Amino acid sequence: MRPYTFVQLFEVLLFGGVVIYGTLATPDRHPSLVVAGAGLLLGKAVLNILAPEGGSLIRRSLVGYAAGAVFAGLGIVLIHTL
Repeated sequence: MRPYTFVQLFEVLLFGGVVIYGTLATPDRHPSLVVAGAGLLLGKAVLNILAPEGGSLIRRSLVGYAAGAVFAGLGIVLIHTL
């Protein structure tokens, strides 16, 4: 397994762990943590979806994680306003 693949798998496991922790942490659930973890996973997905389009890893990372940050930010705002 190439190091880049290993790092990506580790990141997905880590981000998934954040979602699970936010969901299962007791006594209180942590919806903001769940949304933040989902935003990280969304960023990772966009980064990999853009791979066939070309572009540097840095550029794809910036686009992907910016999309994840917007998702998480909007989600957290909705959590605190509803």
